[in-house]
Amino acid sequence: MRSLKKVEGINVVPLIDIMLVLLAIVLTISSFIALGKIEIALPQASSQIKLEQKRYDISISADKQYFINKQAISKEELMNKINEIKKDDIVAISADKQTPYEEFIFVVDSLKQKGIEKISMVVEP
Repeated sequence: MRSLKKVEGINVVPLIDIMLVLLAIVLTISSFIALGKIEIALPQASSQIKLEQKRYDISISADKQYFINKQAISKEELMNKINEIKKDDIVAISADKQTPYEEFIFVVDSLKQKGIEKISMVVEP
């Protein structure tokens, strides 16, 4: 009776196949990363509606006065105005450096409760 030969090596063919597939994926993805965008040709539409985003500049003075777009308002009016702001609108908050932190957080918290995520803080460089 003959005995079967022992296999004394590792079969590397499947490993090479996997490495070639991974190399192809990396090379494909790296071209998109190098360009920074994926170029596509968008279809044309016969009608268009441009959606406008409104910008709200909320300012808080050192003596706790509120301003929206440079118009003085009370705290209650600020809350009403925040209710009118849509989620897609842009809000910029600027506060005097002597303004209590509590007032700034009040405005940010009120905006977050309404689901407004596009909030920026204005500072001087």
